[in-house]
Amino acid sequence: MIWILETIDTAYLSLATMSPMVASFARITPQACALLVGASLLAAGCSGGGGDDESATATDTSVSASVSASVSASATEGTDSGMTSDSAGETDTDTGGEPAEDPGRVTLHRLNKVEYNNTVRDLLWTEQTPADDFAADDVSLGFDNIADVLTLSPLQAELYERAAETLIEEAMAVAILEPTTWKREAEGMEVTPSIGAANGEYWNIFSNGEITTNVQVEADGDYLFKVRAYGQQAGPDLPHMVLAMDGATVAEFDVDAINTGPQVYEVELPVTAGNRIFSVAFTNDFYDPDLMEDRNLLIDWLEVSGPQGLAGEPNAQRERIFVCDPVVDGEEECGRQILATFGRRAYRREVTDGELDRLMALLTEAQAAGGSFDDGLKLALRAILVSPHFIFRVELDPDPKSLKPHPLTDYEFATRLSYFLWSTMPDDELLDLAASGELSDPLVVEEQVMRMIEDPKARALVDNFAGQWFLIRAVTDAFHDEQTFPAWTDELRMAMLGEMQRFTATFFEGDRSMLELLSAKETYVNEVLAAHYGIDGVQGEEFVPVSLDGIPRQGILTQAGLLSVLAHADHTSVVKRGKFLMENVLCLVPPPIPDGLDIPELEPPEPGATQREVLEKHREDPICAGCHNIMDPLGFGLEHYDAIGTYRELDNGAPVDASGTIPSGGAFTNGVEMSSLLSQEQGFVECMVRKTFIYSLGRSVTLGDAPYIDEVVADFEMSDYRFADLVVALATSDVFRSRRGEPD
Repeated sequence: MIWILETIDTAYLSLATMSPMVASFARITPQACALLVGASLLAAGCSGGGGDDESATATDTSVSASVSASVSASATEGTDSGMTSDSAGETDTDTGGEPAEDPGRVTLHRLNKVEYNNTVRDLLWTEQTPADDFAADDVSLGFDNIADVLTLSPLQAELYERAAETLIEEAMAVAILEPTTWKREAEGMEVTPSIGAANGEYWNIFSNGEITTNVQVEADGDYLFKVRAYGQQAGPDLPHMVLAMDGATVAEFDVDAINTGPQVYEVELPVTAGNRIFSVAFTNDFYDPDLMEDRNLLIDWLEVSGPQGLAGEPNAQRERIFVCDPVVDGEEECGRQILATFGRRAYRREVTDGELDRLMALLTEAQAAGGSFDDGLKLALRAILVSPHFIFRVELDPDPKSLKPHPLTDYEFATRLSYFLWSTMPDDELLDLAASGELSDPLVVEEQVMRMIEDPKARALVDNFAGQWFLIRAVTDAFHDEQTFPAWTDELRMAMLGEMQRFTATFFEGDRSMLELLSAKETYVNEVLAAHYGIDGVQGEEFVPVSLDGIPRQGILTQAGLLSVLAHADHTSVVKRGKFLMENVLCLVPPPIPDGLDIPELEPPEPGATQREVLEKHREDPICAGCHNIMDPLGFGLEHYDAIGTYRELDNGAPVDASGTIPSGGAFTNGVEMSSLLSQEQGFVECMVRKTFIYSLGRSVTLGDAPYIDEVVADFEMSDYRFADLVVALATSDVFRSRRGEPD
């Protein structure tokens, strides 16, 4: 419905301006925030909205993105590979008589955890990663950026509100350019004694006891804690003084100073922001009535000063937010300018006049309730960060029920492209091009694609695209029995991860043919991984390029990291490896398991038997043969590599037979030959395009996408299979630049 997200936005702003909340600068309760942003959205099941005129009051930012009923669906786990059941890369659903060239629709797309962290990083220049504390994103089609399963719960909405508060407090903090000093006279009102009496300008602690003072520390850092004191000397020992913070001793001194020469005793200590209690204690009282000797400790003052070692730099986050000076330019004018600039980047489009008016209302209401300009601005900025226009990637449909395709706006296109290549918001250059309408020019798009791929933020393609396509992320969680595989160590695991990341990065950064993902005869190793592969001459932790000539490895399929993920704790898994090759290299979907069929776990081979023998017996069952006749021959091709990717000639004491056939019929005798055959398959080329399509759009491939897929495949082949050209072909296609509505 057209009003759903606007109602959420307006309700947040309205609640925030209620006087009790403004008085505390409007910390919306988690329950209210969850109701507004979470439960309302899911319960309504938004069916889209139209492009109302901007002059409309409550809906002048009308959002017409569709939310399908499938938004609450969860991905189904695979039976053996640990991947989702639809991870093959497409869902060829019936389009129900839709036009042949249908750009499809994308469900209202919530930012996933990675996208959220990256977006607040680039919006606020923060090092915080608040989404680390969010619930895990559901995975579908092999990726965690599929809009249909990116659900929103009330708890998630509460976490968004908390994150917004923390992020804005950090960004708006006024930098401490000089240390702050708190000085307390020992006999003054700000010091609390447990015992003693005033003695002129000193406080005499005449028996074991202490004096304390509270200090509200505003910033973490190192602080100097000083005490000016002297001792009334008596007995064999000097007066013993203990300095403490929050009850924990930080320094101890034997005070040798006397009344004619008080001394300053000090200690530097780390202090966390907050209300801290500093204390000075006298611990070895002595009194001899016969000699009239009395040992006491006399304190002149206590002083806390810090943080120490300040560089004197202002808060860079705050400096970037303040694009004007409210003192010079006026609070009204400057407030609007700040919110318009920040809102444009956060919403990935221009902020409407109506939105700006409502945000300014928060600022002025906070001031009317006794707050400062900063207090009101913080509230307005927090409202932006909990707005659906920030949390979701919103796209508009002029008629949400029409199947007629329409082009995205340049802002919507810039957002799609940026989250595809960077997993984050568009930068200022992209937004400026969107504002000028230049992103409608294919040549400009090509220039931007090349620029974006060369940007360090394109590392997201390795971490998130290849990281899920080739299970690189899963290497950090791989588990193996260390008794069976004593070579399995954290150092080896991290070396495997480093190889896969560096290897895949070469395909996104340059002109390398993507076919070499399977056929490359070079890789990257450090000393640990080189030893694992039997490669001599590599020393140290740094990764270096090496040739695989004479080494029984080739491309990513024989890299130890992938092989370790596709294995059990103590033995290999032909099924996992074969299923992975079907789904992620050829985009073939294994036949579904018949309903009600309980498939037992495959047992490890008996002594002297091999995995091949176990699976050949398993395939004697006609029901099992339907899947395994396709998967197993591919999985057998990797049997020369054990569960941690070590090359072997024997399996359980018997010679390894790694021969098999690929689905098109080509025969191989080992994994290297199989990789070469697969690299030449048209199915692999089409699968690369489909995987890129799914990841870039965050949705499945449908029958209606066939014309677009065919065009992109043809362009990909013409470009010698370079990734940059694949992106250009996809980004300039109608399917990437358009969308349509969804009938009821």
